[in-house]
This record gives sequence, structure tokens and C-alpha cells, in this order.
Amino acid sequence: MTTPTEDFLPEADPRDAIGPAMASFRAGDPLSSIAAAANMHSYQMLRLLCSRVADRAEEQRSKAIRDRCYATGAALWHERERFEQLHAAGIDFRDIPKVLAALGAPVDVDIAVEMLRSTHMFKDILYRVRQQQGGIGAGIAAPTDALSLLYVTGLHRGVKPDCEMALGMMPVSSIADIRDLLGTRHPHRDTARILGIIEATAQAIRSGNVAGISSSEYGELAEVIALHLDDAGTPSGASGPAPADELRRRLGLGFWDTALGSVGLQLPSTRDRFNAAEFADAAAGFMCAYDQFGSPKEVASYDSWMIAETAAGRDRPSAVAIMRHFAAWESVIGAVMPSEIEDEYDGMVNHIRAGNNVQEGWAKAGELVSEVLANMPWNSFLSIQYADDDTEGLAPYAQAVPSADGVWFEIVSEKYLPADQWPIEKGYLTRNRWSAPDSNFPNWYKDGIPHIEAGHQILEGLRYGRGCDDASKLQWHTGEFPTGPGPDGGVTLDDALNGIVQTLSNAA
Repeated sequence: MTTPTEDFLPEADPRDAIGPAMASFRAGDPLSSIAAAANMHSYQMLRLLCSRVADRAEEQRSKAIRDRCYATGAALWHERERFEQLHAAGIDFRDIPKVLAALGAPVDVDIAVEMLRSTHMFKDILYRVRQQQGGIGAGIAAPTDALSLLYVTGLHRGVKPDCEMALGMMPVSSIADIRDLLGTRHPHRDTARILGIIEATAQAIRSGNVAGISSSEYGELAEVIALHLDDAGTPSGASGPAPADELRRRLGLGFWDTALGSVGLQLPSTRDRFNAAEFADAAAGFMCAYDQFGSPKEVASYDSWMIAETAAGRDRPSAVAIMRHFAAWESVIGAVMPSEIEDEYDGMVNHIRAGNNVQEGWAKAGELVSEVLANMPWNSFLSIQYADDDTEGLAPYAQAVPSADGVWFEIVSEKYLPADQWPIEKGYLTRNRWSAPDSNFPNWYKDGIPHIEAGHQILEGLRYGRGCDDASKLQWHTGEFPTGPGPDGGVTLDDALNGIVQTLSNAA
């Protein structure tokens, strides 16, 4: 299998690049710009980002891209007369944003250039801008859309119906909408149960006790409900919950997490944002349009296409997410090949996918630890243990102390955890700029690391410096100087800040 080049461009160093790259990624900058700023190839930058990007970074980038795309589309729409004049004067389509910016227009040039790569797609973008600004009535939500989402989510999460609360709390118009949807001859007891689940789910959301639902989960359950209505002999004209794609379009302007947000829900995780069919559709869509954005072998080309698709209101996986799903970039391209060609790669793809899942687990743990460090008071410390059942009390650990200048942290040296009982890779630690133990600091340590990066570097020290190969065995808690509370179990960020243990599984 031929892979994209992995060589760094001259003088590129991932240890220096990762901090600025992550900040740019979360801010929604195009991958091509992020790679160019680090003097790296886009594929190598993507691999570097994969070591850091998990739910929080994906969520922040998605929101940033949407905001920037909408603002840029609105600015180009506002400048449409000058835009047309410049185009008529022979200025290249993609150079027009630079000229507009030079003339003082508030145009995000990086995003505008990506949006203008396809003239066909740019028409979709302008249509969406007009729609969001109220110029077009398409995409208006039906009265029962939010009720459908609440009902299916509540059913999926096992929410118990509260018919009395529904009668007392739900607007009369909502009750009438559900009855009209189901038909006047639908059994009244079933209608009451549906209303009870809807209102109980709404109450649970307000209390913060209901997680969201993925698009695929919603779609599958909505289809089952519709079939059940048919099997039960529900009168003609009745219908079930709105299909997922209609909710995505009408409630979310193309985005499932926006549709969830309209009723106060959030996705359980970034992985739940897309199902397998949507990953395949993204790969096929990119392969149909890549000639407008560059070579399909370049991951930056996909990223450019994804940004333009986002601007047009079509939610697509990020380059990180789609490579993780297909295991390798060749598989993204191969997703539209005949099945007999794909079969040749199955074994290797499955192996790479397993490795990607491990990497994502470490990235998620690094995000969580970094978030704890960023929110800790400066008179506190973070303790991280690798809880392996076979260690008999002797296991690697790390400690960290945040400050205004960054984070100081250490991982246990061979003085306290002998190398013959637990291996230590001094070469890795030295190459990655850990300071060796001395008379003042008996453990390997680093100082002044930015909070957003500190969690990842601590865990990399444990993973590669101390051979801790399973992120699910990590656990961490905080305390205050000179003494603080000990670990006793817990799940939230607030719990961790109060000294209660977190693990990768319960923190997520």
C-alpha cells in the first residue's frame, strides 16, 4: 500500500509545532494553513493532530468552522456588488477575497478561499446565507419536529412517562399537534403515554439528566416506531416521528448536533455525530468533487472540501475523524472502489483501525487531564496513577502543579520505581526534552508547559517513558497543598477538582 509522504519539511519539529497547531485546529483554520505554518506536509500534520484531537477539540473546531463560514458567507453576500465588479474585471475567483480584505471588507480570507473553490458549491453557500438571514422560507421546522426528537430520545434512554406532568405542563398546542400527527382514532392511552414521555424527557433535560442521541440511533428507532404504528393498524393519514434527515435539515440547518441543541441536548461523543453510511457518503462526495480542491491523496484537499461543505450546510466528518473511521487515508480514497479491490486491504485496515482507536483513547485522556489542569487552583496538584492489577502496589505515576506560567510536572524515576520491576525509556524522555533527575528533583520533569498541552505530554511520558500501554488503566485526582482529600471515586470535572478520582471511562 502506497502511503502519503511522512517526511518533515526542512527544520520542522513536531514538539514545537503541536501547541500552535492545536490552537489553530480548534480555531477552525484550514489544514493547509496549519501545516504550512509548521513547515510540514499536511499528512504529517494530520498524524500529529491525531495524537491530540478527541471530543473536545473536534467540537470546538466544528463550531469555529461553522461560525467562520457563516460570517464569511454573510460578508461576501454583503459585498456581492463589488465581488461581481472584481470578477468582471478579470480577477480570479479565489483572489477576490484578498482584494476585498485589502479594501477594508471584513472577509476571512482563509475561509473565503476554501468556499470559492467550487462555483457550484458557492451557489449553495449563498442560498444558505440568504436562508439563515430570513430571505427564504425553506427549512422551517414543523411543529412536531422538536416533539419527535424529545419522544425518540426519551424512549431510547428509557425515560418513564409522566402523564400528569404532561397534562399540567405541556402547551395545549403541542398536545393537539401530537394528536393530529397520530390521527384522531389512535388509542388515547398510547397518545397519553407518548405525551408523558415527551414531557418527562423535557424535564430531565432541564435537570441535566438525559444524554443526547446519535443520528443513526434516532433514525433506527424512529423507523421502528413508524413500523409499529403500521402493524398496529393506525388509521391512514397518521405518521410517526420525523425522519432524522428532516430534523437535521429543519432543526439543525444541516447539522445533527445543532438539531439536538434546539431541545437542549448534546451529543454523547463526537463519534456519535456520524454513522457508517455518512462516512461513506463523505468519502464518495469528496471523490466526486476533489478536482476543485486538489489531489485526493492530499488530506488538505479533503479538509478544504469539508469546509466548503460546512459552509453549504452539509455536515461532514473532519479529516481526523474520517481517517480514523477508514483506518488510513488510502481507505478513504478506496471507499468508492469496487468491493473486490477493497478486500485486498481488509486485514491491514483492521489492524490500523485498532491502532487508531488506541491513539484516540490516549488523545481523549490527554484532553480530559489538560482540562482539569486548566481549571485547577494554583495551590493544588494533580496526581495520575497507572492502575495495573499486576503491579502489587508498584506502578508508574505522575504529578503536576499548574501556575500562571504553565504546568510543572514529573513522572516517577527509577529511584522510586526500579527499572528491573518496571522498565523506563530514558532515551525517549531525553529526546522529548524531559529533564533528568538531579539533586533537586529526583524524578523526570518538565516545566512551563501550556495547560492545553500539558495533559498530553504527561501521558506520553507515562506511555512511552514508562511503558503504560492502556489508557483505560489511568486514573487521576487532585488535592491541595499542604494536604488534601484522597481519592474515593467520581465522574465529573468538579469532582476531579475536589480531589475525587477520574478515569478515562467515567470522565467521558
